[in-house]
Amino acid sequence: MSDPSRPSPPDPPRAPSVPDLLMALGVTLLGALLLYGTLRIPPGTDAVVGPRVFPLTVSLGTLALGTWLAVLTLRGERAGPAGAPDTSPDAPADLKAPGLILGGFLLGMVLIPPLGFVPGTALMAFCVALALGERRWALMVGVALLLAVLIFLVFTRGLGLSLPAGVLGGLL
Repeated sequence: MSDPSRPSPPDPPRAPSVPDLLMALGVTLLGALLLYGTLRIPPGTDAVVGPRVFPLTVSLGTLALGTWLAVLTLRGERAGPAGAPDTSPDAPADLKAPGLILGGFLLGMVLIPPLGFVPGTALMAFCVALALGERRWALMVGVALLLAVLIFLVFTRGLGLSLPAGVLGGLL
């Protein structure tokens, strides 16, 4: 029997897992390819945020993730097995929440050109909150509108991008 008051000896270092290392190198390679493709995009406009910003962010993030995974793998960390699923595989899928989010997104995309960015985006945010179980209607409407207005102001005033003002054009 072991004495519970004595600390257990540390685990011996494990050799890096080859599948985990291959996955880390694959993610790193994907990030490098994304970065190569991103740097080939012409700068385009004179705006603060050009067409390279989002792909550059994604490619650098992918490169950082791949490097981090490689370092963890080389230090002996291993990916654990997936946990047991929470539900039975025979249970019917509940598509209410994803359907509500997708429906809100599609409806918002349809409404942005005629009504403007703020009403369309607020509708999308409202549908996401509803799908996630929130039922305080006034709070959901207020937060959705505030979020949409903040995003609109950041993109139009802060970054110099053009978004459709729509019916709120005189107010914003």
